[in-house]
Amino acid sequence: MKKLWKKIALGLVALTMASQAHALILIEPYVGYDFSVSGKDSSGNDMDFNGWGYGGRLGLQLAMIMFGVSYDKLDLSLEPGGNWDQTNTGIFVGWNPKGEGIRFWGTYFFSKGGSDDDKGMGYALGLGWKFKPWLALNLEYRGYTFDKPEGDSDKPKLDSLFLTVSFPFDLL
Repeated sequence: MKKLWKKIALGLVALTMASQAHALILIEPYVGYDFSVSGKDSSGNDMDFNGWGYGGRLGLQLAMIMFGVSYDKLDLSLEPGGNWDQTNTGIFVGWNPKGEGIRFWGTYFFSKGGSDDDKGMGYALGLGWKFKPWLALNLEYRGYTFDKPEGDSDKPKLDSLFLTVSFPFDLL
């Protein structure tokens, strides 16, 4: 995992140095609500979930292209019962206008659930609108698959819509 992060960091530095465009550091904190689309537990039973989440993106913006790392934490309530804490770390790339307008991105996640044994991966496809250069409303479709717990028949799977308000800003 450390080697992957080193490669990502070196790639970002190399791309920045090679580019003729003026690079800006992108910082984007966000907060939102996660709604389940579908979910299956490790026994194959259907489940619903929803809850609050927060996180942020840190990366570079070259012209209107953004890329970097993403981190968020979700506190989900499960139906028929229980809670699920989920932490997502990932890499993203997308289109982000300097001013107002439409934005979109894709993210690949390395996810971790409520315990150290709940490891998985996922993706997100996001679409948003910047009302101001520093304020955006976003909707992401997210899909996760977690490692199959020993003795269980299926891998837990979660699909959701994550509605967020974010505060993107550039440094430099």
